Amino acid sequence: MRYDLNILWVEDTSTYYEEAKEILEGYAEDSGISVKFHYIQDVNDFYKKMSNNEDGFKLFDIYFIDYSLSWGVVGSELISMLRTKKINADILFYSSDNEKSIRETIEKDVGSFEGVYVANKNNFDDKSYMLISKNAKCLTSLSNIRGYLMDQTSENDFTVKSYIMEKFEDLTSKQKEEITEILIGYMENKKDKFSTQIDDTLENLKKDGIKSINKVLGLSSELFPIELKYEIFAKMIEFDVDLTFSEITIGQYLSEIVKARNTLAHKKLDVCKMQKNILYYDTMKQLRARKCPDSCAQHVDSFKISIDEWKALRKKIHIFGMEIDDVQKKLIERL
Repeated sequence: MRYDLNILWVEDTSTYYEEAKEILEGYAEDSGISVKFHYIQDVNDFYKKMSNNEDGFKLFDIYFIDYSLSWGVVGSELISMLRTKKINADILFYSSDNEKSIRETIEKDVGSFEGVYVANKNNFDDKSYMLISKNAKCLTSLSNIRGYLMDQTSENDFTVKSYIMEKFEDLTSKQKEEITEILIGYMENKKDKFSTQIDDTLENLKKDGIKSINKVLGLSSELFPIELKYEIFAKMIEFDVDLTFSEITIGQYLSEIVKARNTLAHKKLDVCKMQKNILYYDTMKQLRARKCPDSCAQHVDSFKISIDEWKALRKKIHIFGMEIDDVQKKLIERL
């Protein structure tokens, strides 16, 4: 499973955690943000969880920590430990009736509580929304947009390839013939361009069909490009009664999301003067020729992606990714 934000939540009252978590998940979903909550009830589990976090890869983007925990532990002890280990993440420190005590604790040692936000349970939702939005905003920087597209589409490519490899042998002979015909049709259209390589592959396909799906998946990207893999995946999904893509079709994914990946991943990117559009260039000649006007309304060329277009695209990436994750989950369950 892939997530935009990972939140570690230390709270010893599980009923409060479940109720608040449900509200926050709804907010994140509406905003097109994928959030994973990691719940810890026992502070000893918290210390174990943090043991590798100082020198290892960053696991959590935000921490929610209750003030009053079990066994007489107060949340400030956990926060001090996080800062001692130089954990660089936002922390929401909250309490139902001890907000004053929290603020007094912070005032006594401001340095140890830098980047800590305070809430009571009445305004917890508002503060947590703010932190989720604040961290999600980082996803709109140019480097993160590029990385986000590559990460999400690479995860999808992995699952699609894995599904084809693992489920192909489960198909009936007639279904395998349909997949073979897709490959033959594609290669015959490309025959003039790659005649020798395609002739050999076509001859084998027409004679024997697909004897080894692994070998087929290992063909060069010219003979078996990513679009063709998704076309075969889409056909195999038609044969699988347990899987459907109801909201974002595979055709939409290829024409919108993969197109955006190809547009932004390998080009020079810039932000327009008014910070409303991502601009992209293939060459220095284009960079010199495409001058950014003073007003975004004057952007008449199509070599841009607006902030609204990006937000809409992120929601589609999120929805499609959830459906692809269902495919991955079913593959894992086969183990």
